[in-house]
Amino acid sequence: MNARIVKTASAVAILFSAACSSVNDPGGGVVCTTEARAAISITVVDSLTGQPTAFTGLFARAVDGTYADSASFFTNPGSGAVSTGLAYERKGTYAVTVGAAGYQNWVKTGVNVTAGECHVNGVLLTARLVR
Repeated sequence: MNARIVKTASAVAILFSAACSSVNDPGGGVVCTTEARAAISITVVDSLTGQPTAFTGLFARAVDGTYADSASFFTNPGSGAVSTGLAYERKGTYAVTVGAAGYQNWVKTGVNVTAGECHVNGVLLTARLVR
């Protein structure tokens, strides 16, 4: 069985890809793609404006039991969106915290990520930070 390799143009394509995670094999089976999918994808905006802003000291953390992951954020040059991905290809129930200097921490508990046929069924979150 040949694996199908999918190349993406940027990290944004990996984080927010709507493409199928598998393709039908002419032999009747499933061929999974090889990119890693984020279990949790987070976009951060200011709560008052609903827009991304120049956050200072921005951080994200996801915790599931003894497992913890943290990530840096990046800004999409086209949309200005400030986003990141956490816990790549790991199912679980997470407590997610996002914070920045001058803002209250944004916390969401009970974020449930399930396993799919080939990849995790990722969860998209928008953290609306409050000053």
